[in-house]
Amino acid sequence: MTLLKIGIISNVHSNLYSLMEIYDLLEKECVEFILCLGDIVGYGPHPNEVVNFIKRKHIVSIKGIYDSAVINNDFSCINEGTINSFSVNFTFMELTKNNLYYLSSLPSELIMNFGNFDIKFVHKNPYKSDQDIQEDILVCGYEHTPNKIKVGKGKCIIIPGSCGKPVSSIGGVSCGVLDISNNVYNYKILKCKHLFSKINKDMKMMNFPEILINSYDIDTY
Repeated sequence: MTLLKIGIISNVHSNLYSLMEIYDLLEKECVEFILCLGDIVGYGPHPNEVVNFIKRKHIVSIKGIYDSAVINNDFSCINEGTINSFSVNFTFMELTKNNLYYLSSLPSELIMNFGNFDIKFVHKNPYKSDQDIQEDILVCGYEHTPNKIKVGKGKCIIIPGSCGKPVSSIGGVSCGVLDISNNVYNYKILKCKHLFSKINKDMKMMNFPEILINSYDIDTY
């Protein structure tokens, strides 16, 4: 029987500490590779460190909407609020030319055929209706809360949540593991605590706006 085990992450948002914690979780699961669904940068204080980690660990990645905003240093795909006005410019100015090029070269989607399953990996669900989904498994980033949604006719939407920007409803950050054989697949969500004290210290040292710092604190935001 042919087997494949994929670790899935998304919405890292320049948070090196949580990315490292999630990576360790996935290594313990003995995944064959890790795939990132975009929004690698933005919000957090570690854009270069996160991109370098992803490249060094050979994490397969696609481009998210925040990545696109940073690459172009504009707000065509995200809103221009207080947080984003600071974050997009900070990240654009902070990233090295090599890392900006890396982000710009990422694809917007990946398609895999494994066993009996057609799988599409995207940042944001491109379909207007769940009934329009053509693949057996649609794996989406964008949403920060993990979920698994069955949409009929054996099709499924998988959402790993955010591995870098915490969600109060799950008490931290999350990722997913997709385990596939020729005929069946299993999916589970992994969660870990968010190390707010570490990233809080870095953001304050870099003079981040208080509203942005608080958005990482699941006890107050």
